[in-house]
Amino acid sequence: MYGWRGRIGLLVPSINTTMETEFWRIAPRGVSVHSARISGGRHGTPEELRSMEGASKAAARDVAMVEPDVVVYGCTSGSFFEGPEWNKKICAQLTEITGAPTVTTAGAMAQCLLAGGHKKVAVVTPYVELTNERLKDFLRAHGIKVTHLGTFDMLDMFDHAKILPEEIYRKVKESDSDEAEALFVACTQLRALEVLDILERDLGKPVYSAIQATAWEAYATIGLDPRIEDCGSLLRKLSEPGAAKVKPEKRLKQSA
Repeated sequence: MYGWRGRIGLLVPSINTTMETEFWRIAPRGVSVHSARISGGRHGTPEELRSMEGASKAAARDVAMVEPDVVVYGCTSGSFFEGPEWNKKICAQLTEITGAPTVTTAGAMAQCLLAGGHKKVAVVTPYVELTNERLKDFLRAHGIKVTHLGTFDMLDMFDHAKILPEEIYRKVKESDSDEAEALFVACTQLRALEVLDILERDLGKPVYSAIQATAWEAYATIGLDPRIEDCGSLLRKLSEPGAAKVKPEKRLKQSA
């Protein structure tokens, strides 16, 4: 059976063309990625982002059939828009449906920044003003200050995938400052993975992205070192001696 080392149940917005592709690209031998699509979300309005919480339950029921070792809710704005308690609610609901621990992109964003000891961070997003303000609020609730937010200001979430990696590189460099201890590229529709190493080398500080952070927490949750060498320092940390890993004793359904 494919996925003999680990199976990832990936829930992505129906319009997302980036995260599924990149999760498969970085998956090591023995790890499989099984996707289900969350309806809605193209226009990124508050109503659509809220409706995705309900739609994710149907997607979770589908992906539960492959008995995943971890479930990923792969929408950054969909998991931070209504705050930390909303994010926790999504995790609890999807875990109950699938019987597997759930990782959200917003939760992974906060966790990787906290794990790095970063209290001041510059952020790059493709979002409009309201969504950007909600992102700031979410990080502020975790004790993290956004020193600067650079945005492509695009409402249509399908078009976020059309932003080129070199454009992301330039926007991140423009958003950096001495005050920022690290930088984060939000949105699982952005192709940031391929420029993270270059940015870290050029800026001399950690640079994280939504897909990278989500993969980091997913692999840590199943206790697996994917040995991903070319997607930023965060994923390489999983290969360090003594790297913190969460190893569930067994699937939640089996222990219920």
